[in-house]
Amino acid sequence: MFDLEAVSAQWLGFTTEKMTAKYPVEHEPIRRHCQMVGNTNPLYLEPGYVEKTPCPPTAIPIFALSGRLPPDPKPRTTVLDIGLPVMGQGFTNMSREQEYLKPVYVGDHLAMQMRIIELYQKPTRLDPDSLWIVTEDLITNQNDELVCLVRNTLLNFRTDEEWTATGVTKP
Repeated sequence: MFDLEAVSAQWLGFTTEKMTAKYPVEHEPIRRHCQMVGNTNPLYLEPGYVEKTPCPPTAIPIFALSGRLPPDPKPRTTVLDIGLPVMGQGFTNMSREQEYLKPVYVGDHLAMQMRIIELYQKPTRLDPDSLWIVTEDLITNQNDELVCLVRNTLLNFRTDEEWTATGVTKP
């Protein structure tokens, strides 16, 4: 039986180790990101401007991943990596909010750590005991200043196979 009170007492506020990005913020990845998302602002695309212009906010989390190029098999620490007890094997992302607190410039070196801020159970059609996990990715610059906060809500639920294995009929 899942004990939300015990899990919350142990895990609320848990913060992972800070993972520093392998590379600093660079012009060429900013340019490629802008072209991919249709941002044609010359401040982000033209050499000479970009060094003095803050990075597009939507690109900040990309630069905070520990291993951007080449792809790192573990670019960040996830809820699944830390040993947090969960209800089942099913997961879906319910929401993601980003808050940009300070500008990020070419040459800045970013780091990220994840913190668990909320755990609660709320019924869904997938599982009447669904576990909701709210985390924050704290993105800091080389001066350890918080530049971006990414709030993520995950839904954890038991799969149909897990329901069958318990011998309980899924409502």
